[in-house]
Amino acid sequence: MFLVPMTDMIIYPTLSLLLWQRYLSKEGVIPDGVSMRRVVYEGEVSDEARGEVWRVLLKLHLEQHTHRQRSYRNTLLTEKHRDIKLKVPTDVESKEYEAFKCAMVAVETDCRRTESSNPLFSGPDNPNQACLKRLLIHYYLHRPEIGYVQGMSDLLIPLFTVIRVESEIFWCFDAIMNRSAFSQGENCDLHHQLAFLREVVGLFLPDIYNYLSTTGDALTLTCCHRWFLLFFKREFSLPDLLPLWDTLLSAPSPFFQVFISAAMISLYFPSFLKSNCTATDILMRCQGLAGRFDVRSVIKTARTLYRDLLNMPVVPCSLRPLVGQQGVAWHGYRIPVFNCFECKKGKCK
Repeated sequence: MFLVPMTDMIIYPTLSLLLWQRYLSKEGVIPDGVSMRRVVYEGEVSDEARGEVWRVLLKLHLEQHTHRQRSYRNTLLTEKHRDIKLKVPTDVESKEYEAFKCAMVAVETDCRRTESSNPLFSGPDNPNQACLKRLLIHYYLHRPEIGYVQGMSDLLIPLFTVIRVESEIFWCFDAIMNRSAFSQGENCDLHHQLAFLREVVGLFLPDIYNYLSTTGDALTLTCCHRWFLLFFKREFSLPDLLPLWDTLLSAPSPFFQVFISAAMISLYFPSFLKSNCTATDILMRCQGLAGRFDVRSVIKTARTLYRDLLNMPVVPCSLRPLVGQQGVAWHGYRIPVFNCFECKKGKCK
């Protein structure tokens, strides 16, 4: 059963570390994880609480675990991370060793360019930059089916900024990667996520959709590729990116990045239409907007678009993966009705 929020009227206080601790029992269990997620999704998270919140949202800490169980699990994960470091190929004549050397070069090059103006990472002998390199190589060894792809270093920056413990950063990064466009998970690849975005834009932003569909190859949404691959890392400043990720990680939709992207299109593409932009113009203008998106407006619009989808009399079956499943503690509910032409032909799952 899908239970979905119908209203956005509750005003939530900023989730401070003190308020966060009230969601934990004396033993450390989070008995009402749904309410906790709702507060993060609808409200704001303080800098001091964000690390604890992300550890739970990224399942480094499990809601049902006590403090003692979390500590034991952290020990096991630290040991597992240590074992991953031992997987470095040793046969210099093997294809695995050659691939490893290539990955090392790519990681070295990317890390040198990533956040080069940020004092936390800049400088040739910066220990934090060295940590980034280690984590990316460890991920390459841990997930050889994915390997290393340019841009992964960008996804590490927010985690490094918030978590700050190397082994914990690694497992949180693994969780982020599992839901990213780099993942091999169901519907995670860029093709599927862009298809979701096109359908959402077609439903709720028809004027923009119609313009894009008649403007070269603009409807391929090439301008949005970076948004999905890097979870908006290059579109927002780091202080703005962190609250955006708060919302993304706590959202009831497992693909809330689709609604964030649709919100950015809703807020900024109308000016492209007025200027009669070509597909190339749109791509260039989107890149020029990096660092200029208003994060509060984007988050608010994304929440509205998600709610609008759920409030449709009938939700297309093709968008079922966007809905997500949540517990009964969300404020206000309706059960979405799914239907489409394929259902009538008996082809929908």
